[in-house]
Amino acid sequence: MASRRIRRILIQVPASTSNLGPGFDCVGMALGLCNDVLLEAHPDPGEPVCETAGEGAGRLPSGRENLLLRAASLILPDLTRRRLVFKSRNRIPISRGLGSSGAAIVAGLLGANHVFGKPRFSLDDLFERAISLEGHPDNVAAALFGGLVVSVKSRLGFIPYPLRPHRSLAAVVCVPDIELATAQSRAVLPQDYSRRAAVLNVSRALVLSSALERGLWDRLEEAMADEFHQPYRADLVPGFEDVLAAARDHGDCGAALSGAGSSVVALCRRGPCTAAIGRAMQAAFTRHRVKSRFLVLPVHREGARLSRPK
Repeated sequence: MASRRIRRILIQVPASTSNLGPGFDCVGMALGLCNDVLLEAHPDPGEPVCETAGEGAGRLPSGRENLLLRAASLILPDLTRRRLVFKSRNRIPISRGLGSSGAAIVAGLLGANHVFGKPRFSLDDLFERAISLEGHPDNVAAALFGGLVVSVKSRLGFIPYPLRPHRSLAAVVCVPDIELATAQSRAVLPQDYSRRAAVLNVSRALVLSSALERGLWDRLEEAMADEFHQPYRADLVPGFEDVLAAARDHGDCGAALSGAGSSVVALCRRGPCTAAIGRAMQAAFTRHRVKSRFLVLPVHREGARLSRPK
């Protein structure tokens, strides 16, 4: 009779911000804003379904096109053998550069890997499958492993290298009422870059990693400047340069486009200045007739977590 019961597993998976300026497609950081995803495996066969509450409710697909099910199919190719039901309570904004797709992919993979008991695949295996679906490693690495992660391409695949973000590091995220699909944001990027741009980004990324670990807050402004993607994406986000300047004018921080956008993230020391930075970025968007909201978020250091509901 045990095999006839509904099996359940709950996955809590964090948002993430990526690139952080010069770390294009390789740096990701998990944030303290999570989706809760309950996976139910019913005893009878049937077509899988996704139910969404919160962000994306009524808009995200309920069938196999949903990223949760697309990811789950990489672990369980036969999705109808036992009817799968994903029930998501989403807090991560959609198409705002905060890793909503990466979070869905990680949740789908972890849920499918663990719902029937002993997992079939290691975290490294899941990481490779997540990249195959997402197309780049930065957000899925942060969502899966937590903290601040640099992903490096080797002959055998991507290797995640965790850094140790300073205990006082905070992220101030300003989320405008502008959706920006990753495909649209990538379409404006060039195929090649100059030697000058490469040297500038490498040097800044080296400083960035040290500054985030050691809490060198006054170095972040220069360390989060970028030549690879922000100059080309700036026109997609009204007021982008003014929002960056507003953040830097209200505290020692670095500011950058979060992922592919449209959100802007400022990294700084947690304290009285954090809310002021958020209000300044919000006011800058308002001057360009763009509504927005801001969130002050800690680093989510654990990554995706699993539990068995009673």
